[in-house]
Amino acid sequence: MTPKQPSPTLSRRHFLQITAVASTVFLGGRWVQRLVKQPTAVHQTRLLMGTVVNLTLVGDDTTHSQQALAATFAEMERLIALFNWRQPGSALATLNQTGQLANPPQELVELLQAAYHFSRQSDGAFDVTIQPLLEAIRTGTDTQAPRQLVDYRQLQVSSDKISLAPGMQITLDGMAKGRVVDGATAVLQTHGFTNVLVEAGGDLVAHGQRADGQSWRLGITHPRQPESTLQVLPVTGQAVATSGDYQHSFSQDFSHHHIVDPRTGESPTELASVTVLAPTAAAADALSTAVMVLGSQAGLALIDQLPGTAALLVTKEMQLKRSAHFPAVR
Repeated sequence: MTPKQPSPTLSRRHFLQITAVASTVFLGGRWVQRLVKQPTAVHQTRLLMGTVVNLTLVGDDTTHSQQALAATFAEMERLIALFNWRQPGSALATLNQTGQLANPPQELVELLQAAYHFSRQSDGAFDVTIQPLLEAIRTGTDTQAPRQLVDYRQLQVSSDKISLAPGMQITLDGMAKGRVVDGATAVLQTHGFTNVLVEAGGDLVAHGQRADGQSWRLGITHPRQPESTLQVLPVTGQAVATSGDYQHSFSQDFSHHHIVDPRTGESPTELASVTVLAPTAAAADALSTAVMVLGSQAGLALIDQLPGTAALLVTKEMQLKRSAHFPAVR
């Protein structure tokens, strides 16, 4: 899923022109001109979480905008450090190594509680305890024993302690990026910005509007033609995430890819991509993965029962399937 150019669509690497216009007023019996500050877009890009992160905000004070962007990137880096199982000494790395974590960070507690919720709703199609199975697949070792370790119901989470059954490990790769995007959005809003776009590797949140007064617009990538879009959506007050077999595929026919059914150890075979609109990026992130695993029938049934949530599914035959509330093509 790739945002397009601001006109007509949104791009990850765009810079909107900062402008001021002169207006004419009648003062003291004669017409005079004055410069009026116009809302301008300020954009910054960084590489975080192994992907390109784009922050865009609209305001009338460049200095304030730059300060807000700096604070936002600092918060993103703080959250990444909490959720990164690959970083030695991180809270999640410690939990995986020891099987328990006393006095865990509140952000980790809340994210794991949300993960448990999505696991239960999807009947285990989304499961953050999949890490041992993914490691076995990555190294080419037997997956039967690791598959027995995948069970979100064995994850115990409270504000005082997080614990795992022996041998279990967690990855938040299917949800943490969305949570980091949500955290970044919250910082920008705390600094008083209501017109913002936060995007990280296809997971995004958009609020308000662009500097030109138009809606933020999102192009949904064609899973077999990366330079083409399936649909362009106006997005505001929503989060969006896409999961697809094309993002990290291990076979030419896309039958083996980075998304794995926690219950079988195999890549799901029906869908090529799933784009989810949801109230938060963490939810959209988790649900896009869950629906890829569930397939169209069960996946759409799940999406349609969730308030403020919609999805566009693309089968491997390039058939489009929309949930009840997904925006129609314009």
